Amino acid sequence: MVALVKYLAVDLLRSQRYLPPLLLHCAVLGMMFSGDAGDALFAYAGSCALIYPVAAWLGVVVATTEDPIQRTVTAVTAGGWGRIASAQALLAAAGAVVLAVIATLWPVATNPHLFSPAVVGLGAVAHLVCGLTGVGVGMLCSRPVVVRAGPSLLAVVAIVAVTFKAGQATPVGVVLGGLARQDLGGLPVAAGASVLLVVVSALAAWRLGPRRA
Repeated sequence: MVALVKYLAVDLLRSQRYLPPLLLHCAVLGMMFSGDAGDALFAYAGSCALIYPVAAWLGVVVATTEDPIQRTVTAVTAGGWGRIASAQALLAAAGAVVLAVIATLWPVATNPHLFSPAVVGLGAVAHLVCGLTGVGVGMLCSRPVVVRAGPSLLAVVAIVAVTFKAGQATPVGVVLGGLARQDLGGLPVAAGASVLLVVVSALAAWRLGPRRA
């Protein structure tokens, strides 16, 4: 599995399709934290809202870096669709970790307010929850679950928009509401839900991959 994830990572890096979401993430963070963003948890609210759609975009990129024919070949070589779906989910989750680390540490370096280690830890988990939720949404809206690029894009945009309107019915809503109240007691449940969403996306790709190859 490690070798397969490395292979997919090299393919992703070679394609450079990860650059647009990464550059957008860094550009918006730079604008967001160019001045005083407020107290620590309040500062993290904006970047948590940002990482969700960016990670969804990254999830789409990871799921669609290989064209259908190449993905079929990779699945056969790797030992089945389940293995490649799992490897793509792990790679996308690793990308969400990178985005979360950047978003967590950026205000620590630029904001005049002090960030305690405990707050930084909570911020990291909060960003990771939003990032993993985005990855799950992105992969559920990509091949082989949603085959065509147009409907895939529309589905991602629609789900992200609805999520922000749904309040605390979603992991992202739990995180943003908790940061606004400075009470992250619901973070463990939100974390579990975000991981489950990534697992569901991998299972969906595994089951639908052979049928839509």
